[in-house]
Amino acid sequence: MPEVDRLQKTLAGLRALGTDRRSGAAEIADRAAALLEAFCRGQRARDPRLPYALSALAEATLAAHPAMAPLLNLANRIQLAAEAAGRALPVLRRLLAGYRRERQQAAKAIARRFARHLPRRATALTYSYSSTVLAALAAARSRLARVIVSEGRPGYEGRVVAERLARMRIGVTLVSDAALVEQVEAADLVAVGADAVLARTYVNKVGTRLLQEQARARRKPFYVLADTSKLLPAGLAGFHRLEAAPGEELWRDAPAGVVVLNRSFESIPFARGVTLLTERGALTPAEVRACLERQPVARRWPRLRQGGQTNGSGRR
Repeated sequence: MPEVDRLQKTLAGLRALGTDRRSGAAEIADRAAALLEAFCRGQRARDPRLPYALSALAEATLAAHPAMAPLLNLANRIQLAAEAAGRALPVLRRLLAGYRRERQQAAKAIARRFARHLPRRATALTYSYSSTVLAALAAARSRLARVIVSEGRPGYEGRVVAERLARMRIGVTLVSDAALVEQVEAADLVAVGADAVLARTYVNKVGTRLLQEQARARRKPFYVLADTSKLLPAGLAGFHRLEAAPGEELWRDAPAGVVVLNRSFESIPFARGVTLLTERGALTPAEVRACLERQPVARRWPRLRQGGQTNGSGRR
């Protein structure tokens, strides 16, 4: 395949990820990484246009889901490779291989750590879809009596969670989203995922804040399960947006005069009783800030923020 066609195919694939409203942030980032690995396999290392191509790929990855930190961090890795003079392709391959390795190890480590926090015959409550939470519940199945989950409107991703847990022979109770808060009293703990983790807050589906507040009022342990690819450094925070989903997901043929607001995500402060559980263990806000400060950020991002968005070609 000609290199220009390969670039355009990869860009189209990355843009298509933006239409996925059901998968978790880690899963979407994994698919983006797979597209980038395929691009690398047919690419010539000495192509002088490669840095520009990688910058365009970085921007497309950045724009796919601006609320999801793994995609922003993946975009940062692509741009770091683009800035590696004369070594862009091998650097990108190494960074993508590192991403894959870290993700695989992280999911297993979080699952092991989460299982240690569960009492025997526990009832766990979860909300929305998170591949990290699903893997943790699967690994802890021997300690679970049942899992309570809501349907997850408007995408109904909660049904996906319920179906997959049922296939693992884990007892599941499915309730409406509005009824989930009242189920906190029946649970031993609450576990949710995160699309992004910042210094003092985390991002998840709208409705998570109310769930966290109810868990605190009922003195129920509340766990946010997130690997460190969800940690968003300050240099990338300016590109992070809590995007609104299409109103048609709520009401396809809304009559004139009806404004449909379909807010997907919200930012939730880390409060007392909330444990951020990562592959490195439970992190305090100070430890999160230390991790964020250590993450390298590509030189181009501050210039892009100051100069406005690019035309998608990697040039302003």
